[in-house]
Formats: sequence, C-alpha cells, structure tokens
Amino acid sequence: MFGMKICKSIFLTLTATFAVGAFATSASAQEVDPKVLLEQMSAEIAGLDSFVVQGDAYADARLDAGQIIEHASQVTLRLRREPGSIRITNRNSENTKEIFFDDGSLNVYSSNDNIYAQTEIPKGVDSMLDFAVNEVGIEAPMLDFVSANIADDFLQDADDVRYLGTSLIRDKIFHHIGIRSQDVDVQIWVASKGRPLPGKLVISSKWEGGSPRFVAFFKWDTDPAFRRDLFKFDPPGDAIEVEFLHNLQQ
Repeated sequence: MFGMKICKSIFLTLTATFAVGAFATSASAQEVDPKVLLEQMSAEIAGLDSFVVQGDAYADARLDAGQIIEHASQVTLRLRREPGSIRITNRNSENTKEIFFDDGSLNVYSSNDNIYAQTEIPKGVDSMLDFAVNEVGIEAPMLDFVSANIADDFLQDADDVRYLGTSLIRDKIFHHIGIRSQDVDVQIWVASKGRPLPGKLVISSKWEGGSPRFVAFFKWDTDPAFRRDLFKFDPPGDAIEVEFLHNLQQ
C-alpha cells in the first residue's frame, strides 16, 4: 500500500508538471498553423518518386472478458510512382500478410493460411489506390501515405484541427497535430527539422468499447534501391487462390 501511495504521488506530480508545461506552450502553439504543416507533409510525400517507410505498429483489441490488450506488428510500405508499384508487408510473430500492386494487378497473400487473392485493377498509383479502397474494400496500415493528397484525406471529415506543440520522439523533435472527427481522433507528429515527414500516428476510435487505438512509429528511406522483382507476386506452388471479399482487411 505504501508503494502504491508513492507511485500515486509521483503520478500526480508528473501530471501537474505536464499540465503546467502544456499551458505554458499554448501561446506559442497558436502561432503555428496545423493545416499548413499537414499540407507541407502531404506535398513532401507526394513529391517522392519512391520511398520505403517502416513502422512499429500497435493496435488495441478487447478480450471477451473486457480486458483491452495490445497487438504488435511490423509494417513496411514500399512505393515506386513510375510505373506505379506498391508493396505492403505486415508481419507479426505468427503471420505475414502482403499486398502487391504492380502493372495493373492487385495481389493479397497470407502466409499463415497460405492463401492469396488477385484481380486486375487500373494502372497508376492513384487509380490503384482508389480502386483498392472503394471497389475491393482493402484496408491496410500506411495505405494513407500512398495518396497524392494526404492532407485532404486527413481533413475531409475533421471537426477540429489543432497544433499541440512539439514532442520528443526517439531523440527527434516533432510538431504535434490533433484532428477530431465524429468517429475518430487522429494525432500525427511531423518532423520539425529537415523533411516534414511523419514520425508517429495515433488513431483512436470513439464509439468502440474502451476507445481502442492504433499507434505507429515510422522510419523513412526517401532514396531506396529496389530490385527488379520486388513488386512481383509469384504465389507458392501449394498456395490456394480465393476470391476477394468486400472490406478485406490486412
């Protein structure tokens, strides 16, 4: 009990300190336009001919008993705008799921089930993205970064957008932006020095029990060297082909 009292005292002290710090920086925060930061981030990513972004991702889930737990995975997005190729790899301790977009073909593969689905789609990164999301129902981590105008996607349903100051994340300083909408709250951290690329993303669902969150930390390579066959999908000989289902999730 004594240890619990000490922990509680420390927690309250830290909470008060953070609250004072947030209040002290609120005036300077008003001088930064968060929408401009998002537009700069969006233009920077859209201007990259190719890139690799790797992320440590954490997603909340609720057990039957009500306990909220966290699932961890590693996600890698590789993109080459010309001729229009994307590969997304989502790995956890038990499974690897991959999405391949290349030369008018969409393929999704799950190593654990050893199944894959494929279909023909429009060529070009933007056309592929639109078809995959709106026609096939693909949902995958980092897919937002493929869009030609990420800022518009983030702000489309926003009720409120705020600049929340700066944060230290893994030894680098980032601008902290909060976006509120009816269904979700989004937080994104954009690098304050160098290229305005995102270093962290948090999405909180408001109406699901416990307000589960998706959290990802990002590492960018803006000048990658891709081997020629990286975006080609060749199913394993014993893999089973299945049909796409609406709202397929990676």
